[in-house]
Parts: sequence; C-alpha cells; structure tokens
Amino acid sequence: MRPWQAAVLGATLAVAASRAGLPDAEGEVRAPLDFQSVIDGAKAKVFPAVVFVRPVQEDLSGGEARRVEVFGSGVIVSPDGYVVTNHHVAENAREIQCVLNDRRRVDATIVGLDESTDLALLKLALSPGETVPSASMGTSGDVEEGQFVMAMGAPYGFERSISLGIVSNARRHLGDGEQHAWNNWVQTDAAINPGNSGGPLVDTRGRVVGINTLGVQMASSLGFAIPVDVVKSVVERLRRDGRVVRSHTGLVLRPLVDYTQNTVFEGDTGVIVDDVAPGSPAETAGIRAGDRLLRVGDFVTRGRYREDLPPIRWALADLPAGSPTPFEVLRGKETLTIPVVPDLCDDCDLDGFEAPRWNATFQAITRERTPDLAFHRRTGAYVLGVRFPGNAAQAGLREGDVVISVDREKVDGLGDLATAYAKACLDSRPKRTALVEVLRDGRRSFLAIDFTRADLGER
Repeated sequence: MRPWQAAVLGATLAVAASRAGLPDAEGEVRAPLDFQSVIDGAKAKVFPAVVFVRPVQEDLSGGEARRVEVFGSGVIVSPDGYVVTNHHVAENAREIQCVLNDRRRVDATIVGLDESTDLALLKLALSPGETVPSASMGTSGDVEEGQFVMAMGAPYGFERSISLGIVSNARRHLGDGEQHAWNNWVQTDAAINPGNSGGPLVDTRGRVVGINTLGVQMASSLGFAIPVDVVKSVVERLRRDGRVVRSHTGLVLRPLVDYTQNTVFEGDTGVIVDDVAPGSPAETAGIRAGDRLLRVGDFVTRGRYREDLPPIRWALADLPAGSPTPFEVLRGKETLTIPVVPDLCDDCDLDGFEAPRWNATFQAITRERTPDLAFHRRTGAYVLGVRFPGNAAQAGLREGDVVISVDREKVDGLGDLATAYAKACLDSRPKRTALVEVLRDGRRSFLAIDFTRADLGER
C-alpha cells in the first residue's frame, strides 16, 4: 500500500473508531471497527488456497520449438484440487508444477483452456482421497466501487503475498478485442504485478470476486481482474467439456450510445449491427449492417452502452449450432424476424506444428485468432515463425504466409500440413526439396525449400 493510501485508510478507521459506541441511524450501538481482524479473517479463508504456478511452455514463435519456463499464480476452488489460473500462464504448457501453501510441489494437468476469457482450469495430482484447502466464490453483483479488496498471488516468482486496495470500478470496459469482449473488468488499485496473473481478488468476507489478470506497469494503481461470475461460468464449462463451446454468427455489435463514434440512438432496447462478416451465418440469413437487433430467440437485447455488450455476446455464443434461431431486427420502420443458423467457432488446432527440418513453425487459421487471414481463406495453416538462419528463411518463407499446398497436395489445415511434411521428409525421396505454395498479400507464389542440410545454423 502506498503512503497516501495508508493515510486515507488510517483516517477512515479513525473516524469509524471515534463514532464507535454511538447509536447508528437504526438506533443500534456498534462496536469499534477492527479492520485488522477483518483482513486476518479474509486472509485465513483464501490465502491457504493460493498456489504458485510454474509451467514449462513450448514456444513456436521463433520458427522452432523452445521450452520456456514461466510463472504465475492460481487459486484452488475445490477440495479435490481444481485450480483456476490464467490462460496465458498455462497455454502451450508441456508440464506444470504448483507450489502449495505447505510448500509442497505438486504436478498439475490442464483440464481446459479458454483463450477468449484468458482463463484456465488445472487439476492437482493428489493422492487418492487427499483434500486441499479451497476458496469460495462470491458474486459479481456484490462488487461495488469503494469496497476493500486484496490481490493475492506470487508476484515476480516470489513467495505468496497480499496487496490491499479498493475496487476503483466494478464494470470497466477495456475495448472490444477478443479477450475484452466477454466481460467488463473489475478495476482495482491493489497492486497487480507480473506473477500475480491467475491469483484471486478477494473481498473482506473472504470470497473470491475476481481473477487477477492485467497490471498496467506504466500507470499508477491500475490493475484489472476477471469478474467472478464469468470465472464461475467458464470453470463449469471447462470442467464439464474441457473447453468453452461457442457458436459463431458473424455479427459485430455497436451500442445504442457510442460516444467514440458520435452515434446516439433513442431507447434502451436493442443493439446496433455495426458489421456482418462476409460468408457468415448472419450474412447468409440476411442480417445487414445498420439493423437494430431487438431479440435473439427469447433473449431481449439491451445494449445501450458498451458495458452492456458482453451479455449479448454470450447470448449469441450460447445459441445451438446448426439449429435456426429467430432474430428480431428493426430495419428502418419495419420489424423483421429472420432465422439464423449459427455454426461452431473453429478454435481447434491451437497447439501449432513444428517442421524442424524446414526450420519453421505453423499455426491453424481461425476466425477468432487470425481474423485477417480468415477473411481471405476460411481454413488452412499459416507460417507462425521462421528461424534465422534456416532453410525456410533461405527459401523466402515469411511469417504470416498462408500455406496453400505442399508438393501440389492441397493443405486445408495443420493435419494436412503435417502429413505433407512427413511425406516430403521420407528417406526414399531422391531430393530434399519441398515445393510450397503460399498466399501472401493476396498473391500466390511457389517457394522451394531445400532441406538438404538439416540445419543451416550448423556451420
């Protein structure tokens, strides 16, 4: 806590103490406030469930697979050893160890990941019948500006720690990017530093009200946590399905009141369709940009401000894929009911693929991760990283190139690419050369990767 925060807190407690023994508005005499006891009580309920998370990740961005050790925090949410942390802590992890309250190192496995909300669920490898301390979840509706909260975790890989602050904003909108689209953040001035990611934000009643995720290093007293209602929903789905299944409609939404675009529409009901993705289910059904979406099935849309958009996005994502859902829209003065058939989001194949003899790595094209590439090619694989020096680099392959074919065999995804790569590397082939067709800036070209040398870096 900073000196000025301590001073404000001290003054607040002094005023509360000076009023102790006097009747309140209801005529009840309250005992003096013992804030330290409040903190100690909340700490006792949650701190034993805070864990230090040490994953070893596989990084493919440099054109080869590299093992990188990172660190973060987590919180145990059930006695049988389920741990919540951030997606960016656990992604691409090949092994994970958690350090518990009693300093034991326990292996953990990934139950499920959700990149869109930056959440992950782990499972501790406990002995049969063993239980561990766990924390209880609160409710986002109880989180208000001005209430005291504690950010718990292991910043910078140190021992577990606690920072104290208040909720600065209970519904902070941080933009419409993929990891900001699904919730409004809990903003706090409790210190959130690197390594705190995945740790719990705790209220004075000892309940988890958020998962610490973002700390702004260039700003003072500015940190953000994923609200607990989103955490509970995602954790339930990860535990049940191993992932969060979302449907895709192709709608880009704008609130009725958008000061950034200087547009204001009257009323509180509805949300504006700002854009419709080409070839998407919404475009196929006839939804147009400029329509005012009033209802999705039985869900009435109320998108007056940007803070109102996440529940609407969840309603669209939870629609049954492959089944028509009536969308009620206002177009001009006419109200239309248009059936839309959503399809599933294509969030598979996110682990990537390494071609070591080419000195390059590849990733699947998806609407969610690579929307610019998906605009030109619905499915396929693209170059994630190119090693320098390396065979792919010498051939002219670049990051972001979309792979169309290998040796004239069509590539529709990472599976096709892996098969083609294996065939190209067969010892029975007379030449160590692969003809790779790529799409770059809308143009197709052929590149010959000569991998006679296993590694150009070897001299």
